[in-house]
Amino acid sequence: MAMDDHHEPSSSLPIVLTPICAVGASAGGIVALQHLFRDLPDNLGLAYVVVIHLSPDHPSALPEILATCTNMPVQQVVDTLRIEPDHVYIIAPDRELVIDGDDVAARPFVEPRGQRAPIDLLLRSVARGRGDGIAVILSGGGSDGAQGVRTSKEAGGTILVQEPSEADFPSMPLAAITTGSADFIAPVARLAGHIAEVARGKATVAIPSEDAAGDLRRILLLLRQRTGHDFTNYKRATVLRRIARRMQMHRILQIEDYASFLQQTPEETNKLLADLLISVTMFFRDPSAFEALRRRAIRPLLEAIGDSGEVRAWVVGCATGEEAYSLAILLLEEADRLQVHVPIQVFASDVDERALATAREGRYPHTIEAQVSPERLRRFFVNEGTHYRVGPEIRDIVLFSLHSVVREPPFVRLDLVVCRNVMIYMERALQQQVCATFHYALRSNRYLFLGSAEAADTTQGFFVALDREARLYLSQPQAASVAFPLSAAFAPYRSPAPAPRPIAERIDAAELLGAMHAAALEARAPPSALVDAEHTILHLSPRAGRFIAMPGGPSTNKLLHIVRHELSLDLQVALERAFDHGESTLTRSIGVQFDTVRRGVVLHVAPVPPAAGGAPRAIVSFLEHDRWETSEDDASADAPPGELQRVLDQLREAQHRGEAMRREYEAVVQDLRAANEELQSLNEEYRSTAEELETSKEELHSINEELQTVNAELKDKLSVISASHNDLQNLTASSEIGTLFLDTNLRIRMFTPPVATLFNVAQGDVGRVITDFTHHLAYDGLERDVRCVLRDLKPIEEEVSSRDGRWLMVRVRLYRTLDDRVEGVVITFDDISLRKRTELALRESEARLRAFIMASADVVYRTNADWSQLLFVNDNAFVSSTDQPMSRWLDAYVAGPDRILVLEAIRGAVETGEMFELEHRIQLPDGGLGGTLSRAVPIRDPAGKVIEWIGTMRIVMERSKDKDALPWIKI
Repeated sequence: MAMDDHHEPSSSLPIVLTPICAVGASAGGIVALQHLFRDLPDNLGLAYVVVIHLSPDHPSALPEILATCTNMPVQQVVDTLRIEPDHVYIIAPDRELVIDGDDVAARPFVEPRGQRAPIDLLLRSVARGRGDGIAVILSGGGSDGAQGVRTSKEAGGTILVQEPSEADFPSMPLAAITTGSADFIAPVARLAGHIAEVARGKATVAIPSEDAAGDLRRILLLLRQRTGHDFTNYKRATVLRRIARRMQMHRILQIEDYASFLQQTPEETNKLLADLLISVTMFFRDPSAFEALRRRAIRPLLEAIGDSGEVRAWVVGCATGEEAYSLAILLLEEADRLQVHVPIQVFASDVDERALATAREGRYPHTIEAQVSPERLRRFFVNEGTHYRVGPEIRDIVLFSLHSVVREPPFVRLDLVVCRNVMIYMERALQQQVCATFHYALRSNRYLFLGSAEAADTTQGFFVALDREARLYLSQPQAASVAFPLSAAFAPYRSPAPAPRPIAERIDAAELLGAMHAAALEARAPPSALVDAEHTILHLSPRAGRFIAMPGGPSTNKLLHIVRHELSLDLQVALERAFDHGESTLTRSIGVQFDTVRRGVVLHVAPVPPAAGGAPRAIVSFLEHDRWETSEDDASADAPPGELQRVLDQLREAQHRGEAMRREYEAVVQDLRAANEELQSLNEEYRSTAEELETSKEELHSINEELQTVNAELKDKLSVISASHNDLQNLTASSEIGTLFLDTNLRIRMFTPPVATLFNVAQGDVGRVITDFTHHLAYDGLERDVRCVLRDLKPIEEEVSSRDGRWLMVRVRLYRTLDDRVEGVVITFDDISLRKRTELALRESEARLRAFIMASADVVYRTNADWSQLLFVNDNAFVSSTDQPMSRWLDAYVAGPDRILVLEAIRGAVETGEMFELEHRIQLPDGGLGGTLSRAVPIRDPAGKVIEWIGTMRIVMERSKDKDALPWIKI
């Protein structure tokens, strides 16, 4: 159970501070805030401080929005404002809020964007400055606020969380609930009522005073009987504050009523225990102290051990595990730095099972980025999107155990014990017992690391300070007589018997004790003292100080320790007779030196009849007589009777002393016999336990073999999964095609880097709805197309343009699992800008070519590679046009006498692949003949093969000289 010493409320705080209700929200939180403030009464006396994640680049309209929902004044905090009851204070963009006294201050962020946790910061400042308060967590993504609610709960605050199923973004509420700190989990409509109940309860329920000792003892007894946890030796102020918080939750005004309620309601016991076991910790809390631990303890330890030993450490009160993992990280880093290879085992214990469950899981929110360096996050943690998980390198060396350092035997042969902020809640006697336990558990000259408000160098010489500022101590070797207190550590739980003296009797007013004293003494009595069975002074008469001589060293109120030394032996014998046998004693006259005068003093010790049910007491009277002088006979050395009397007196005194020593010896012997019997019984139990442990060891060995086999198989599977994960990561990182994975609710599951250039998303936005983000596409139908694909189970693709002039092919396809279940869609964004530019160029070229053809007086035609088909002829005055392939084009266009000539020329051109050129006659559309010059060139593919011919025909106006070969008719 590790508690944070920085959050103890100060008793000196003025009671006039305005109570604060801190409200944290993020995505989807504005609607929740509107509903909350509409339902909140405006006269609860609370100051509401609202922190919501805002864009740092745009002004916020949240104050105006909330002003329409409440009659309370709403202000945006841009500097420092005085807090007033029934006012609402709103965070400003690019600012964080802290509470300082009765002021709320806005200041620039210290952390870079992406690592900010303004809700955690606000809640910590409220807990540190106020001790308690009300914290409300509403809808939002991420885990901001999770650390803050734990701190607030430890300080006595009340935590209210929106029901995750109602929140638009449940991540923040779930993170707060996971800490186990939430007192109320409800829809927003009911949260307002709970806030009002808590505020009114705080106004009417006060922290119980320490005068309520009987009721407090009754509560702690019930707690111990039902849970086994004993808080008797914990600081009373802390326990009372936790009880007051439970009283406020149930609106119970008096502690005696709460004690009765606790007795009648067994389930309340666990809730009170949970409040008493609030655990607050973090990674590398107080970095300078951890650096001193590394430099002054871990490095010398590893250098001394070398490669021949092992390192064993114990983290006491580990809570949710952050401190244990921090220590493991330091040990591994320093071992690597020194190149030392030794087994490392870190034991981590706590009494809170819920906290241990979180520690064993090793799963922490992204807010740990503010506590752990990026290098350590990369090496020792795995980023799982919304959380970090502890990696196997440190998880394998930390063993978590349910264990109480007060009630159970410790781990032994340790090199380092870390116990931070546990002992500050214990009374001094229990602190000394715990320090003795640590000394027993540690090897000689090993290390103890405590919290900033704890110390170990004042307890029985077990430790010396190695670094007092860092609270780092070194264990000291002890003599054989100093042993671990077995009876305290291993004592089984027994229901406590009724106290022999009620606590109230120890704190009776002086008037009551004076009255008892006066009733026991007659008027004008000699100086006297009233003592209890432990010889503790309860009351002194005015003149009794004459017989007191305070010794040097620590102060004490034991009469035997401070009475004048001449009286101590006779007083001890008389007190034993008074308490053991109920007999009065009148001692012999004892010579006591007062300054320069020696006087005779007679002690009268008598038991005082106790009141009904009261503790036994005795009254010691000091009867002083005249100057202590020997008689004249005694003064003469030659007077045998005087010498005889002196010898007889000495003999009588020696007999008294011998009798007292004999009784004391017999009592010690009886105690030793009883202790011996108990030790023999304990030894038999240990032998039986050892045999059982030996059997268990063999079983565990067998189980370990099986586990090693299973572990080997799991490692192989993990290697395969890791390789597949690496392949996927490299594929997504190297792919130039943007790929976006959405679930059936359009929430982002994963995306590749190119998607971030199209949508304003970052890795932290995984889990949010894609329509919440702006994009750079001229495409408003994304949501429609996704829902259409999910409905029709058919893919869709569209060409869309971006605002920077690019063209993309958007394809929306179903995301199917291996068992063919549809769990979302996969959207790809393929850049087709080059293709679009090429198509545009081709269309422009084709348009120019068509214009040229249409403007030309020649006939343009196309054929296939072997001229078997005419593919195209443009419209012209002397031939018929066509855009359909023609196989009988020779009959349609070439005059009959010239067809053989044309075919021979075509055959030659096809064989040589050279230009075709020939003058021949053609048939005109009106049936006549015309002369033409025909030319055609081949078109080749990239391999050089002819794929078609393009040619022109021009009318020849003059006659050919060879009239017989080519007779012409005039056009």
